[in-house]
Amino acid sequence: MEENSPFWRLNGQLSLSDVLDNIDVGIIIYDAAGNFLFMNTVMVNWRNIPRQEYLKMNVRDFYSLLDVCVFDLVCQKKQRVSRMQYYKNIHKGDQTVRTRIVTGTPIFDGEGNVKYVVMMLQDVDEFENRRKSLLEQHKVLIESSEVNGPKDSATMVAQSPEMLRVLSIADTVAPIDPTILLLGESGSGKEVFAHYIHSHSQRSKKPMITVNCAALPENLIEAELFGYEKGSFTGADRSGKVGLVEAANGGTLFLDEINSLPLIVQGKVLRMIEEKSVRRVGSNSAKKVDFRLIAATNEDLLTLVRAGRFREDLYYRLNVIPLVIPPLRSRRVDIIPLSLHFLHYYCQQYGLKKNFSDDVLKQLQAYHWPGNVRELRNVVERMVVMTPNSTTEIRSIPQEILCEDLDAPALPDTPPVPARSASELTRERVMEALSVCRDRSSAAAYLGVSRRKLQYKIREYGLSPRCRYEDKPS
Repeated sequence: MEENSPFWRLNGQLSLSDVLDNIDVGIIIYDAAGNFLFMNTVMVNWRNIPRQEYLKMNVRDFYSLLDVCVFDLVCQKKQRVSRMQYYKNIHKGDQTVRTRIVTGTPIFDGEGNVKYVVMMLQDVDEFENRRKSLLEQHKVLIESSEVNGPKDSATMVAQSPEMLRVLSIADTVAPIDPTILLLGESGSGKEVFAHYIHSHSQRSKKPMITVNCAALPENLIEAELFGYEKGSFTGADRSGKVGLVEAANGGTLFLDEINSLPLIVQGKVLRMIEEKSVRRVGSNSAKKVDFRLIAATNEDLLTLVRAGRFREDLYYRLNVIPLVIPPLRSRRVDIIPLSLHFLHYYCQQYGLKKNFSDDVLKQLQAYHWPGNVRELRNVVERMVVMTPNSTTEIRSIPQEILCEDLDAPALPDTPPVPARSASELTRERVMEALSVCRDRSSAAAYLGVSRRKLQYKIREYGLSPRCRYEDKPS
């Protein structure tokens, strides 16, 4: 059967042979006498026989290598036949016997006679290896989702160049033990990155202890961090208590919102980091502790140092490997993948089946997300649980969920441009954005800046939010 015959033509650019050559199972087409008319690339690679040689051969040339000939069964029964077939692998000359599933399908002429037989062949070992690999990947994803919730699995939802750069650095430093300082706005995913680094480190089998410095009562910070001996103070546990730092022995200590630590405690934390030891409240001796330190802040520590609110020596001790987590509004490419990720997670958690309409995804992508990924996660969960169970497509965002007016589509059809500095936001560019967008949030998204910065520029240039680019002065 010639490949330039009408049998092979799908359209002017694609032939049937192109399609079959890109299928990862073996495909053979025989004529009624068992002569090879076509075999795809998988079959060529399996037997290491050139395609032109195949076309000179008949199925009976392989009788000695097979325990059963499915082609013969198809011709006898004149119906589709599936069999488990054992065959000798002669690809490398080792005569290894392998197993494959073979399905033959007859194609009849106008009189009911078998004219062609199409054969599909799947190597059982290859199929089983692929199945095990996919099951293992699925198992890892499920365990991550069940143990850590959406925050950990979200660490892998990153498509923007900004996040991929940060992930690349995290991958580099995770296996070694330098101190890491995570910088970013609240809700941007600093704790997620801390978990990611810990899980990819040599300490992953040991605990990661998270300490929210802002949540510790000021009068109990030392006791919580370093622990205390029995009878150290009124109300103390009679048997004493192991501190959070000591509990991280062998693992990772994550000090979140370290900018909230009082100055009086910062000196003791510095000593703890320098000496890798803790002294419990009420104790006269220090205990060595082996931990990997990750700290996070939602404020610029250097600014706090200049304001006298943070120790300079502690700042430099923490700022070994700084990782800046970009806010969600500056990596808009990640918004839709994250939205769909959280949608899938919460649908599984609540036993629901829902999806987002295109309009909802556009609105989610345009919103400026002051609460970053944490706000996005919460918004998606609320939409999932607030939508009636019978509704499978979420087509609108309730007004009370977001802080902005989302009546209008959030983005113009053109993709958002990269974030620009304030100096690049010329009067003409601001007017252009207001011209093509229907609200300020959309215009801010179009320009790649925050809504607040856009409002500042509107006031600076004396513009009306409803102005049109065509109205600019000549």
